[in-house]
Amino acid sequence: MRVPRTLGRYVAREVALYTLLGLCVISAILLMRNLARALDDLLGAGFAMSDLLALLRVLGTMLMLYALPVSFLFGVLLAVARLAADVEIIAMRACGIGMREIALPIVALSLVASALTGTLALDVEPAARRELRSVFASLVSRGAGLEPGRFRRFGDVLVYVDGRGGDRLQGIVLSDRSDPERPVIIFASAGTMAVDAEGSITLALEQGDIHLDNTSEREVRISFDKFDYALDLTDLLGPDGRKRASEMPFHDLRDTVSKVAVAGIPLHQGFADTPIDYELELHRRLAAPFAPVLFGLLGLPIGMRRARGARAFGALWCAGVAFAYYGSHIFFESLAERGLLTAPVARWLPVVGFAALAFWLLARARRVGG
Repeated sequence: MRVPRTLGRYVAREVALYTLLGLCVISAILLMRNLARALDDLLGAGFAMSDLLALLRVLGTMLMLYALPVSFLFGVLLAVARLAADVEIIAMRACGIGMREIALPIVALSLVASALTGTLALDVEPAARRELRSVFASLVSRGAGLEPGRFRRFGDVLVYVDGRGGDRLQGIVLSDRSDPERPVIIFASAGTMAVDAEGSITLALEQGDIHLDNTSEREVRISFDKFDYALDLTDLLGPDGRKRASEMPFHDLRDTVSKVAVAGIPLHQGFADTPIDYELELHRRLAAPFAPVLFGLLGLPIGMRRARGARAFGALWCAGVAFAYYGSHIFFESLAERGLLTAPVARWLPVVGFAALAFWLLARARRVGG
């Protein structure tokens, strides 16, 4: 058993090295792509290194849930493909080493990756989503998204800012049409945005006028020195993070799903999503740890196809398998939201399907390899 033990360390080291390489590359790609979406708000609030570091940390934590399994698939594909291309797989089998001895170190690493993915899925990623809301609330309080000279919509309120100096806004115009029968237009010479402890945003206006259209021929005008106006930030920040399925702690999410399914208690208006969304989110977190194991079992038979350019083909296979797996989750999720599938079936059907495919490919590779 000395040779298989040495072989196991060798294969595990190869897979781990390529996985770390893939993790760096994939994380950087995903992070830059998502950071670019928030860059306008970041610059609009006045760029600060602390803001950038906070966004990088929170986004990196959230994206790690997907980057880790895909990176492990990348590592398995490239490591096994290199061994196959260098005829090392054939040499191992010539020495009496079978598929099981080659697969064992990969399975062991996949279990480690699955444990890390499970930890991320259950509570770490949802906590990062809640923190991301706080980061954006801080940016909004400093005027993020309010670019001078351009209109910005906050729910039913249209806001225009003529200029900004630091945290202060100048030349503010608000058009509130939440009540179509009584539209309100507010003009203010200056103002600031503030976030309270609960995350609500208030626009503190100074030196302005309120114009009320009460559907009569006479327009009502009210002058003020100071006036606080609460903004609806649903479009920018989304609903209350404590009620949103993707941001709830696991035990709260599980309790919510149990109350709806067992006791038949409907979700009241304080909840952001529909009941099916909470059940889908619960099973998403439970199914997430299986991704590294499935990717490891799939990567072994695919990578054993010896060919030139093994690394390039490994990267292509990695993209294809990851897209198919997570794409199938999105597809079946959409069917569940339309009521065509139950949430457990929608979440676990891709897992069962890819597991069947992995075992079929392993059996086929074992027969072909003798």
